[in-house]
Amino acid sequence: MFARLIGALFRAALVLIIISAPALLLPDTSITSQEIALLLGGLVAAFTLFEYASTHPGLIDFRFAPPYNRIRFLAFSMQILSLIFLCRAVEGHDSFSPDILALADQMVAVLDVPLSPVRLASEMIGAGEDPGLASLVARAAALSFFVTFCSLVFFAAFLWLFRWPVGRRDFNLWVNLPTFEPGYGRDVERRLRRDGLINLLAGITVLYLLPVLVSRTSGWFNPSVLNNYQPLVWGVTLWAFVAGSLVIRGAAILKVGMLVRRSRGG
Repeated sequence: MFARLIGALFRAALVLIIISAPALLLPDTSITSQEIALLLGGLVAAFTLFEYASTHPGLIDFRFAPPYNRIRFLAFSMQILSLIFLCRAVEGHDSFSPDILALADQMVAVLDVPLSPVRLASEMIGAGEDPGLASLVARAAALSFFVTFCSLVFFAAFLWLFRWPVGRRDFNLWVNLPTFEPGYGRDVERRLRRDGLINLLAGITVLYLLPVLVSRTSGWFNPSVLNNYQPLVWGVTLWAFVAGSLVIRGAAILKVGMLVRRSRGG
């Protein structure tokens, strides 16, 4: 009980730090923005604390099957931090700013290719009369997409090379998928396969559809708002993180469905 509570407190503290980081580290942020970030971070941290301190499953999938959620949180943290230091590099705040900009430009050169979500995001959102904004959006999208891609490769290694989650004796389908509706027999396999494929397709769709939707909402969204670094950091992070999380969840559910079918001799 005590060890579980300590672990939950540690996770909650990490969540609070990462969510508050943009308001605390980005240049030219107001005191009000910092207070709002700390308040929102505290709410999410409280949810994390209650979820992980409980012995019963709540809303978080695969809570008892690490490193699923650890990989997702690491990807989220790396996206936030990489974009923070990119914005600081644009302003020349750090001694290593030229290195950050050079890395971002390399990512743009590699990922800004036809049919790439990075190109679509930079063209749909960064297009306009401000070349500086277009360059910043392209760099941010490339860095965030690169982090997402690395997290997918990392999770794929655990999924297949390390036989996740077969190696965990305490793995339980209903505990690790608390929002999954129970069923019987082949119905469980079919719905696992269906949910896995839906998540995979939804993750890929988000990468391409979200920039198009944002670009079409010109009536209430002005791209120049991204010159304020906080909307840029959160917008690009959520774009890549939501897509990556859906793909990771879909792959995990498909793997569980395959194991269920194999255990029943299917």
